[in-house]
Amino acid sequence: MSTPDTRNTAAPDTVEVATPPGPVRLATQLGRGFAQLSLQMNAWVGAVFLLAFFVGSWQAGVFGLLGTAVSTATAYALGIDKGNIDLGLQGFSGCLTGIAFLAFLGDSPSTYVLTAGGAVLCVLLHSALTTMLAPWHLPVLTAPFCIVCGAMVSAAPAFTQVWHGGSPAALPVATATGSGYTWTDLWHGFFTNISQVGLSTHWYVGLIMLVGLFVAGLRQGLAAVLGSAVAVLVAWALGVPPGAVAAGAYGYNAVLVTIALGTLYLAGTVASAVYTLMGAVTTTVLTASLNAYFAPFSGRTLTWPFITTTWLFLAAVPAFPRLRRAL
Repeated sequence: MSTPDTRNTAAPDTVEVATPPGPVRLATQLGRGFAQLSLQMNAWVGAVFLLAFFVGSWQAGVFGLLGTAVSTATAYALGIDKGNIDLGLQGFSGCLTGIAFLAFLGDSPSTYVLTAGGAVLCVLLHSALTTMLAPWHLPVLTAPFCIVCGAMVSAAPAFTQVWHGGSPAALPVATATGSGYTWTDLWHGFFTNISQVGLSTHWYVGLIMLVGLFVAGLRQGLAAVLGSAVAVLVAWALGVPPGAVAAGAYGYNAVLVTIALGTLYLAGTVASAVYTLMGAVTTTVLTASLNAYFAPFSGRTLTWPFITTTWLFLAAVPAFPRLRRAL
């Protein structure tokens, strides 16, 4: 099998992806779709993530499966390169869209329909953005999910068959004045920073997902630990409300940035490690900024800070002689 062009993906050009036949291949593609939520292409990581979703909420597991399956089926129907599908790159945005729609719109028949439609759009957007970003050698990341979910959730209150009241998943960005940090806030925040990658506020979901990242490799697990810890420290230093820290509202983007820059897109050097830490700090501050920006019109920050920071830091690499791209 020829190796697909993956300059805009989460997998190195030199990686040969195993393609088992029939149902096993499909299961592997779906598993890698879940794993790509954290930029991994290990189907076992995806299995652990799916377990974590079901532990947090069986509905989240179902909607994640629905979104991934529809996106993967759409990619097949549109004739997208099978090697690209094998990497799981066509499934993860659909997975996130399904879980996000459940969180923001509730469990209703209309949400299932919207998840299927959103998953189809994610595949179209992934292809369009891959083409648009190719000249700059930038990855698509979770941009399709952010576009589809952001547009739908913002428009939902205008549709009576879609909107069923306020979102139960609104992340806290403010708490009552005078509240102080507790140890529980900090360690909950450490794990929910990871669980929020899958839009869950349950700390134990983050713990299971962290195990999955260590299944991917020691470097990936340590990157997630570092990103979450940096986010907690930066949020604490800047005086972020304890409830927001405990809910993981400010840290999940830092987890993704450290995985992306620290284990995937940059060569493993000391300079790259420092640069990655800068990215984690930047995206934590940017998360606060975008929370404030979206708040007046009930928009959602989602993973835009991760996307923006990663694009910015990768685009700047050629200007720094001590840094080099791994992909």
